[in-house]
Amino acid sequence: MPLIIQVATETDAPRSAAIESAAYAPNPFNKILFPGPMPAPESGRTPRAEELAKTLREDSTVRWLKVVDTDIEPTEDNKQMIGFAQWNIKDGSEPRSKPRTFGPGCNLEACEALFGGLYELRAKHFEGTKHAHLRLLHVDPEHQRRGAGRMLVMWGVEEARRLGLPAYLESSLDGHSLYLSCGFRDIDMQSIDCTKWGKDTAMVNYVMALELLQP
Repeated sequence: MPLIIQVATETDAPRSAAIESAAYAPNPFNKILFPGPMPAPESGRTPRAEELAKTLREDSTVRWLKVVDTDIEPTEDNKQMIGFAQWNIKDGSEPRSKPRTFGPGCNLEACEALFGGLYELRAKHFEGTKHAHLRLLHVDPEHQRRGAGRMLVMWGVEEARRLGLPAYLESSLDGHSLYLSCGFRDIDMQSIDCTKWGKDTAMVNYVMALELLQP
């Protein structure tokens, strides 16, 4: 079943949001971060897809990619799209991004520790510099371990090297081995003690940078 990589567009935002939701559904920390109840969206609206589309429209540094399974017949719900990535290519002149905010249904303390902590690590290591940043990557669970994730990562690796830019990303434990195999190396780590929320396992994330090619 041949997979191909293509530029994604605003029309792909609903499918991207659906893949993201499915990919992160098994995350054992979801119940800590988002205990609920979550507010129901207005009828006919998909807030996450709208948020993604708005980012694409308003942020000129955004590059969207998708992986398509060419053996799947095109459908109205875009099921032939099995993976999605957002890379940001920055020249260092952009204003610092705003920290994420959290609404009803979120554990504010846990979300600030995780997402606020990652925000500060980005500022520490690469905000305000010329770089490429893998901001989003998710693959449909029904199509994982087929190489779609690697294709999306390597697009950015090749683009960063073509432009002569350092590249960075943040990784969970689940994605860590993939990024290592694509040439990224750890430069920092975040570990959040979750015992106060009834979980013995820490939330661990890595900040990773693309290993430079030797001349």
